[in-house]
Amino acid sequence: MQKAADEDKVVLVSYGAEWCIWCHVLNAYLAGEKTKFDYVYADPSAPDEIYEATLYEREKRDMSDEASALNAFVRDHFVVVHIDYFFAPNGDRVLETSGALEHLGDGIPFVFAVSASGKFRAVVDTDLAETRRDEDFDWYRGYDRTKLLSSLKRAYQAALQ
Repeated sequence: MQKAADEDKVVLVSYGAEWCIWCHVLNAYLAGEKTKFDYVYADPSAPDEIYEATLYEREKRDMSDEASALNAFVRDHFVVVHIDYFFAPNGDRVLETSGALEHLGDGIPFVFAVSASGKFRAVVDTDLAETRRDEDFDWYRGYDRTKLLSSLKRAYQAALQ
């Protein structure tokens, strides 16, 4: 919260899990990645067993402009906080004290923006932006960057109010 205040930005909370592919890919999208996604995860019941995979985006057109616009908006407007619901010691407390818990749906990532005082303001609708392709063993899951950016802009505006 202090970093966001110092930088005149909004806190964006990404509540997910280490094993969640959608969470890893979302984080890569927010960081501006557009071609390669490294997926490293462990099961909470066996945290020392690490699994790794690399996913490659196969778009029919160059996604550089959309990836750059998404990354620039996130970089210029948000301080992103990642909370792993299995491993973060106070993750549930963040949801409770912010008022976000009542907005938590059935899936993750659960991404939301908070006001300057740390109160829940808006959900970033990642479900609306999801895309998926399955082809044999070479599969990829991702997001429509234009839809994701639109949802982030709405959440940002709501957090300012």
